[in-house]
Parts: sequence; structure tokens; C-alpha cells
Amino acid sequence: MKFTQFIIGLLLIGPITGMMLAPPILNAEETRAPTTLNETEIRECAKTFANAFNSADAKAIAAQWTEEGDYTNEAGIEFNGREAIEQEYANFFKQYPGVKIKIDIEEIKMLSDTSAIEEGTATLGEFAPVECHYVLIHVKKNGKWLIASARDMRIEAKSNFERFSELEKLIGTWSHETSAGKIKTTYRWIANKKFIERDFSVSIDGKTTLSGTQIIGWEPSSQQITSWLFDSTGGNGVATWSPTEKGWMIQSSGVTSDGTVTAATNYWNFSGDDTLVWKSTNRIMGNEPLAETAELRLKRAK
Repeated sequence: MKFTQFIIGLLLIGPITGMMLAPPILNAEETRAPTTLNETEIRECAKTFANAFNSADAKAIAAQWTEEGDYTNEAGIEFNGREAIEQEYANFFKQYPGVKIKIDIEEIKMLSDTSAIEEGTATLGEFAPVECHYVLIHVKKNGKWLIASARDMRIEAKSNFERFSELEKLIGTWSHETSAGKIKTTYRWIANKKFIERDFSVSIDGKTTLSGTQIIGWEPSSQQITSWLFDSTGGNGVATWSPTEKGWMIQSSGVTSDGTVTAATNYWNFSGDDTLVWKSTNRIMGNEPLAETAELRLKRAK
């Protein structure tokens, strides 16, 4: 197989998450009907809290606490009294304007007619949301429910490893070398096994002629394994991965650096534990179909 075939095949293959120390996030979502008048009143407080948060009204939020109330964020930093809590929220809204909130109340446990514990999951933001588990202690003073104490505990995002664990077979370095040149590709887990990063290079006469990076991960909106590829020529592409009996079928589309549209169906098949077989079919560059490639066999590095 000619190296130019593989180079063209490679061209045819194929978030901002802030570590925000967020105040407790409350919304009016109800997971079940309240069983007592007190529980109803506490849930109404959550709605008031949510409206204040979504309006970025730090003063109204702080008014939900008792005068001597306290709040501890997920980093373990404690704020005591309404003034300190108001300032913390004001700083947060200044740093993250427009952030919205959502909450799932898991339980409201009445300790007495004037005290209760509320627990739930709070979610901050819509794109790459941050979640935390919260615990609130409510007290009733002069007929009004207020927060005496609140604590947030960050929920670490789960790895997507179980969704595409079969891809672990790819982890490692694979290469194909002849007198004409060398092809090398390396797969590694990144981001707590939420994504796989692949680097590849093609060398001819000891000189790199093409290189690039591909990120493979679980795409939640389409519920598919998806990859994004960027190469040294300025081309890029996106692909969806489907398991086959021997490996993976990769339906890809992309664009070259000059704007030419590309598409292909690529296969990565395993032959034992140490051989990876690549083949590309249904290839199109612009309006022109390209010939199907011969198989290319890459060996796993020791």
C-alpha cells in the first residue's frame, strides 16, 4: 500500500468547565408531593431562593438565612452571617454573570415543627454543568422558614469509561514501518478516562510529512462515541464510532485546509493482541470518489 493512500485516509478520519466554587443552587423542581404544610412552605422557600439566584440578587439570597446563619462551600470555606453570605454571592455573580441553577430535592426531614433538614443535588450551568450535593438546616422563626446552616459537597463527574471500555484495547503505541517510511499512532486515556487522545504521525525518509491529534469520547446529546480530529495541514473532521465483531467502524466527515469536503468509512480491526488492521472505504474528496485502500497492519510497540 502506498503511503499517500494512508495519508489521505488519515485526513478522512474524522468544553469549558470551570472549577467554580459555587454557592448552593436552588430551584423549584419538585420530585414528589409535599406531605405536610411545613414541607410545602420549605419548598416555597426553595422557589424564592431560585428566583433570587436567577436574578443575581445576592441581598435577597442572603435574606433566606438567619442573622447568624452559615454557609460552607464545596472547598470547605465557611461564611458566617448574612453580610458575609451576601458578599460571597455578590462576588460569585460578578465572576459568573448569567449562570442559571437547578435543584433536585431528594428529602426533607422534619425534626420538629420548627426545624428540618433538606438534602438534594444542585446543578450549576447548562454546558458542562457542575453538580454538588447539598444539606440545609432550616429553622422556623416568627412563622418564617430560614436557613440556619448550609453545606455543599462537590459530586465528581463520572467517567465515561464503562460506555466505551472496549476502546481500551487501543491504548498504547502502534506503528507500521517500511523502506518507504513510518506511520506511528498512540492512544492514551485523558481526563479521568472520560476521553481518549490519539496522536499520529507519518514520516517519509525520516522527515514528518503529516501529524495530528484526535480526541475520542462519549457525546451525550447523540448518545454515541464520537471523535474530533485536527491535522497539521489545517484539516479537521468528526466521526461516529460503532463496534463491530473484530473492532470498530468509523463513519467520518471532514474538510481539508482548502475547504474541500471529505467523507469515508474507516475500520480499525484487531488481529490478536498485537496487530491493528486499518482500512478505508466509501471515500470521497469533494465530488470525486477515491479508491478503497488496501489493509494496513500496525504492530503494537513492546
